[in-house]
Amino acid sequence: MRTVRVVMLRTFGALLGSLSTAIAVAVFLGVSGGLFARALLGGEGGLTPVAVLWALGAAPTLPVLAAVLTMRLVADDRASGRADLLFSAPVRPRDVVLGKFLGAWLHAALALAVYLALPLAVLPACAPALAEHLTCDLFLPAYAALLMQAALWCACGIFASACCRSAAVAAVISLVLTLVLPAALYQSAFIWGRVFRVHFTELPFTAHLVDLSTGLLQLSTLFLYLALAVCALFAASKALALLQFGGRGWLGVRFSTACAVFLAFAFTACAFIFVDRFSISAELPMRGGYSASDRTRQILAETSGEPVHVTCFLSQRAPAYRVVRRLLRGLETTARGVAGVQLEVANVDPRWDLGAAGRLVKAGVPEGSLVFRQGRRKVTVPVDDLFAGVTNDTLAVTTEGLFEAENACATAVQRLSVAGRRGTLYWTTGHGESSAASYDAIYGMSDMAREFRQNGYRIKTIDLAQTATVPEDCAVLVIAGAREPFSRTETQRVEGYLRGGGRLLVLTASSPNAGVGSLLSDWGVRQLPCTAVSPSSTFNGADVLVTDLGDHAVTRPLAGCTLLFEGAAVLQPTVAAETNAVVAAQSAAVDRTEFMALARTDAKSWGESEPAVRPWAFDPTTEPKGPLVLAAALERGGGVAKDLAFRPTRIVVVGDATFALNGALARRANANRDFLLNAVAWLAGLDAFSDSRMPGNVVATGMDRSRWIRFGVLAAGGPAACVLLLGLLAAFRRRRRS
Repeated sequence: MRTVRVVMLRTFGALLGSLSTAIAVAVFLGVSGGLFARALLGGEGGLTPVAVLWALGAAPTLPVLAAVLTMRLVADDRASGRADLLFSAPVRPRDVVLGKFLGAWLHAALALAVYLALPLAVLPACAPALAEHLTCDLFLPAYAALLMQAALWCACGIFASACCRSAAVAAVISLVLTLVLPAALYQSAFIWGRVFRVHFTELPFTAHLVDLSTGLLQLSTLFLYLALAVCALFAASKALALLQFGGRGWLGVRFSTACAVFLAFAFTACAFIFVDRFSISAELPMRGGYSASDRTRQILAETSGEPVHVTCFLSQRAPAYRVVRRLLRGLETTARGVAGVQLEVANVDPRWDLGAAGRLVKAGVPEGSLVFRQGRRKVTVPVDDLFAGVTNDTLAVTTEGLFEAENACATAVQRLSVAGRRGTLYWTTGHGESSAASYDAIYGMSDMAREFRQNGYRIKTIDLAQTATVPEDCAVLVIAGAREPFSRTETQRVEGYLRGGGRLLVLTASSPNAGVGSLLSDWGVRQLPCTAVSPSSTFNGADVLVTDLGDHAVTRPLAGCTLLFEGAAVLQPTVAAETNAVVAAQSAAVDRTEFMALARTDAKSWGESEPAVRPWAFDPTTEPKGPLVLAAALERGGGVAKDLAFRPTRIVVVGDATFALNGALARRANANRDFLLNAVAWLAGLDAFSDSRMPGNVVATGMDRSRWIRFGVLAAGGPAACVLLLGLLAAFRRRRRS
């Protein structure tokens, strides 16, 4: 062990004082920092933890750093003859290999520790909203996962260096072993192996990094990295030991060494297959790892009666099993914390629990489903429906998929206690409206339609040009982003529906004359010919984030949440409408319209009359100054509805046609879908309004464009410049001494 320690310290000291190594570490920090900033920008509003984004930023460049650190460690000794001189002493090759490996690994660990300064020091300075959430303990699993991968890459680099006399060739071989070969094998297996394609939708090294960073420890993963690193070091020691032999028996020794290395890798593969069959895993109780949304807590707290039994009929080999298991454990813990209904979770693996699986199949439950049962009532949710709208990769299923899965499970629990349908939503067509049946990832509204159906609404389409009257079973008439104006006949039919106590939801287009714009001005709200913009927008400059929500039944449960508008029109009450304060001071009448602002921008915003012309500039003579109303609720006859058998007319207008499109809802850092669900519930006359379903662990940096640019520059250049400066100082000092 003394030899190992001496070689390790000498190797670490040589790497620490090398200018070329400092340059390599600086490049690693710069590229990794840039990748982290890019990943954080893409993960804004998502559920991927910052620790995972940080780890994924370093994963592509870590094999390159390991190759640079290890390429000279043995190759230079072989080329210069120092290896022959070293082995003339009683030194074992394995001690030399292990010492050099530990020295390189410690240097990689030091580089990763410097890289850790980005989320712990640089990011909190640029994003104060995340400062209290970014603590060292949250990044320890991700740091340990990168250390584990760095150990494997350094071991492969030592093996490549032990087989070559040229450092450049050793670096190329190391990169082939750590980057090219795994990607080629994965792509080949993914193309030709159907079973592999089902179980591994992402490169296993990336999936392992995500799992370990989120606190999921699997015995098979730990064994894989440890065994492969030991095999690589064993092969390196054997390659180095060949230098001690020559002459007549050299070919025999070389052949036996190759056989020993091959048998070592074969034994490792067999042992890994054996360990992997047991599927032994553990989950670390990480702070911030899972946080149920307010809506889920509300549903669990309001559900009473017998315990809800949840059966997970899913194979442990399924890609979604890990996230489903984490979700059910989190829901079980949340249910105990809110003192609501008791959840009892059971797992049925069709491969092992044959009796329970047979009973579920006889009951008509397909494999790959969650069964929620309370008393005699039962709701079956296919696992595929849990992740509807989520891209099919391991990272999404592990993080973003948790959002969709939690909402589906909470809705299933709610359906056990709330029976029956809530009404029918009629979607107008024929004027360029967004379709509820469109699954387009950006411009469709299938996600919102699925939310309405899960909450008990029916959805039908209606063409007012062909239908004389709005059907009597219409709970809410929806006009979603009509680009063409309604005809006079269609407008009169909508007018008649509203005068009979109808309920209308309008998502306005950019033109004030599109849709039923002329009708809305008669009912108390008009659309100004300008677009809301704000200097404190998101990075692309076209979005407006709204946190000022009015005191109304629609927005009251969403206090503290954020709405996202893009190219939103500015709304303004007309003379016919009165605000809440005026209505409270006067006697209410049937023809009195109450106007309530649901969403206002901040004071820095304004209504840009020419949004296509950049840069934007505020003109106080022609453009309105913020705060601006972007969503409003109208009610006529609400004051007499309590005393008389009168159905008041209700209208909700949102000045953004893209407010509830699939593209807007995919950006998780907003409560757009919750706002729309509550708006429809208020329009339909329901009393149950849901809290925000936005999870508590959503990534919301709160940085505008200037802060994003500053963070990107610091992430890519800050730590790299410091390391490079220290390397130059060390080289200059060493040169002066010599």
